[in-house]
Amino acid sequence: MRKVAIIAVLLFAGALAYSYARSFFRNPERDALPTLRASRETLTESTVAVGTIKPKVGAEVKVGSQISGIVAKLRVNVGDVVSKGDPLAQLKDDEWRARVDTLQAELTSAIAEMEFARGELERSERLSDVVPRTEIDTNRKNLRVREAQVQQARERLSEARIFLGYTIIRAPVAGTIASVSTYEGETVAASFSAPTFVTIVDLNRLEVQSFVDETDIGKVHVGQRVTFRVDSYPGKELEGVVQAIYPKAELVNNVVNYVVIIDIKDNLGLLIRPEMTAHVSFILEQKEDVISIPRNALLREGGKSFVVVQADGEWKQRQVETGLQTPQRIEIVSGLREGETIVADKQAWKTYLEKSS
Repeated sequence: MRKVAIIAVLLFAGALAYSYARSFFRNPERDALPTLRASRETLTESTVAVGTIKPKVGAEVKVGSQISGIVAKLRVNVGDVVSKGDPLAQLKDDEWRARVDTLQAELTSAIAEMEFARGELERSERLSDVVPRTEIDTNRKNLRVREAQVQQARERLSEARIFLGYTIIRAPVAGTIASVSTYEGETVAASFSAPTFVTIVDLNRLEVQSFVDETDIGKVHVGQRVTFRVDSYPGKELEGVVQAIYPKAELVNNVVNYVVIIDIKDNLGLLIRPEMTAHVSFILEQKEDVISIPRNALLREGGKSFVVVQADGEWKQRQVETGLQTPQRIEIVSGLREGETIVADKQAWKTYLEKSS
């Protein structure tokens, strides 16, 4: 009987020890597992591409001279802001002014000759009874010749005035002077192409040219809204919209990229300049009101996905179906309800299982 009592005591002690151990390892209140509650939120998949600020087509204009000559006055410097039509430079115009004066005198003379010929014709027509018909025809022909000469003189004078106007180089667009390549006293020759005086950039007509990896370009489309920042203004996030996607790829460090043109919608009043580096954030996919968990809370075994859920006072692995994934979080399509408590760190769960085995 004594031996039976000892065995009973030992069995009872073992049962107590097992119950204590089971309670120690399985009671969520006593373990050290990090937990979280499943909640709903907006999940956004995005990618960041590096780009460069560039002038739009027509926003950068190289201004030159249409005639040859010597630069008499340069009126702008780099950084100056100009309006359309503002004078940028002045060529010496003595020769063209003299030509205009000469042609003006020729026109005056031609008009006088024409008026005289008209008077001769009118006189001969009044005396048609005594003046031979041939003389009247000759006077009529002479008037037509004089009228043609007046027209030619007017055209030559008009052309000379146009060239005189070319001696003043004016801004064809509004913008900021980006570079000056001609100086006072320099002779410019415009025989085959217009020599560049200055380059004007309209800083209000800029765009972003970004390089998007081929793995993400399928989710980028025209009209898509993006945000970007430039290194010159840390902490400032600007808005833009995809304007175009180049169909031809470019290799950058042996990686296939596509050029995406982004129209700047709001520069927040910041002075953005060409060639600044831009970091563009593309929203590739977005889902609202979905259950998501941190990536580190998801277990994968045998090609299936699991979460560790607290159920009936114990931790249990439950298979789930996943959806949208971002670098930080994963959408849970099914297998997990809002408000349920799960283990937040899969490594902590693995350690827990090792200790409890």
